[in-house]
Amino acid sequence: MATPPEDYTGQVQWSRLRQDVAIVVWPSFLVAAVATMICFAFIDPMLVGHDDYPPPAFASRETGYAIGFFFFWLISALASLLTLYLARTAVRRPRGGTAAEDERGHRLP
Repeated sequence: MATPPEDYTGQVQWSRLRQDVAIVVWPSFLVAAVATMICFAFIDPMLVGHDDYPPPAFASRETGYAIGFFFFWLISALASLLTLYLARTAVRRPRGGTAAEDERGHRLP
């Protein structure tokens, strides 16, 4: 493990991969929990289907809740992953009054 910077006061410094996993998984878990509560406050999983007959996948309400939770977790994790990707691959622009130039001296946007 690399030596932590001088201003770091904690016990452990996480690797970039662990940070990325935590950044994606934890917020998406919280969003999925809230989305599940809101969704199933209005929808009974036993009544999802044709003519109020539950689909075979929903053997019980708890199964419906679990499937719904994991669906919301997947969707929110994909959104968090896309956000992380866009943030990590963004072009960094210098701060201040000077404009960035490429190796030929052309001004970058």
